[in-house]
Amino acid sequence: MQAFAPRSLCLTALAATAWLYSSNALAENTPEVNPDAAIDAHLSTKSPYPYVATRYTPAPEGYQPVFINYVGRHGSRHLSSAKYDKTLNELLALAEREQQLTNAGQALQQQIARLMEVEKDVYGELSLSGGEELNAIGQRMGKQFADVFESGRPIEAHATYKDRAPQSRDHFLEGLKVALGEQTPPITAEQYAKGSDPYLRPYDLATQYKAYKSGGEWQEVLEAYLDQQPKTAEFAHAIISQFIGEELYEALSDGTLAFEDEKGRVKLRSPEDAANNLYQLYIIASNITQEGTFDFGQYFTQDQLAWYEKLDILETYYAKGPSLTSTDLPQDIAAPLVKELLISTDNALQDNNLSGIFNFAHAETIIPLSSYLDIAGANESQDNPDLVAEIWKGSEITPMGANIQWIIYENNGDHLIKMLRNEQEIAFPITTDTFPYYSWESIKDYYTEKLENSGVALNSTLEDNVELLKNHF
Repeated sequence: MQAFAPRSLCLTALAATAWLYSSNALAENTPEVNPDAAIDAHLSTKSPYPYVATRYTPAPEGYQPVFINYVGRHGSRHLSSAKYDKTLNELLALAEREQQLTNAGQALQQQIARLMEVEKDVYGELSLSGGEELNAIGQRMGKQFADVFESGRPIEAHATYKDRAPQSRDHFLEGLKVALGEQTPPITAEQYAKGSDPYLRPYDLATQYKAYKSGGEWQEVLEAYLDQQPKTAEFAHAIISQFIGEELYEALSDGTLAFEDEKGRVKLRSPEDAANNLYQLYIIASNITQEGTFDFGQYFTQDQLAWYEKLDILETYYAKGPSLTSTDLPQDIAAPLVKELLISTDNALQDNNLSGIFNFAHAETIIPLSSYLDIAGANESQDNPDLVAEIWKGSEITPMGANIQWIIYENNGDHLIKMLRNEQEIAFPITTDTFPYYSWESIKDYYTEKLENSGVALNSTLEDNVELLKNHF
């Protein structure tokens, strides 16, 4: 445990609950998924995991895989809380009382009621599909990189405190055990305590970033852009008028109505909010297909779905991604995690004491990490909102189950590294003659310099990084 001495983690039992899958069938035949399917459906960052079978580039002669460092988003999930469903349901209930509910509104009301019944006890948790996604990722890793684990060196697996993260971790590990069988090394499964996680939930701690996210310059830029887009109001009227009468629509437009989520925050105060909330139900339905069949997409045209996906991407990009050219703050909060990846990998190689470290977190982790690592397509800032969709694909960067894997190879003490994103080989931001394999020392040098510029010391502890986020990020 030398590599993790600074960490303040809360141990949790790894014992599989009845909720876990053995999924032996997945080990035999994991179907190839069309990666364009989710993109065409305009599912934004709620796209289910887009696995595509691939043939990896052989390592240079003499090199064997010896270690894996993994950071992943949880799998497909339920609604995070009662907000989009709750507020729409209350709007439709008001319409019913005021005799302003149309036939389409009655049908939507019934569908939302069914959704709320499904969600009642599982808000924020992994869905059945999400469990299968992570189980399959674990099985494929065990098959593809069996050599890494055959020495019996232990595995460490970490998760955030949110239920869907440890659930994803446990499904992944269960899949890994299916693939490795009796060769499965000892596993330590841990999770960070709430409020003390500078690596997988830095956005909870970063003071300046929280202020930027809630009221930064990006909001003015985005609002100015949207003020010039008549589509938003036009589409909202076309969509919401299907469900409620014009009298209630006008009241909603006047700002005299407001509907709150379960925490008392207003989440619906305009037709634009109502249409966006319905879009949010549409995209989450792709994550819960085994729990129920929901057709919220029938109320949108393809142009409308594309527009609401664009709005969703714009807010995500500016609040959590590369954002404006005037700031690096959203990506800089991932610096402590990158430091930890470098140090934990180096320690594991020097001490020869671990097979892998596996981290399970959220989109808000993967997005800034991808940007800070300078992954092509994930790190370009853009001041013109109209161009964001051309350079930043949320369904590729952070779909459900998204993951970044560092695979280390060794030959007589020399180390190479390759990076996988969603199990596909991708480039580091430096040159190499042996793509996708890079000199580990060169990668360390590149990110060490970047970390120094961000003010993150390689020898900093977890406590140091907590303070750094609170005081400087």
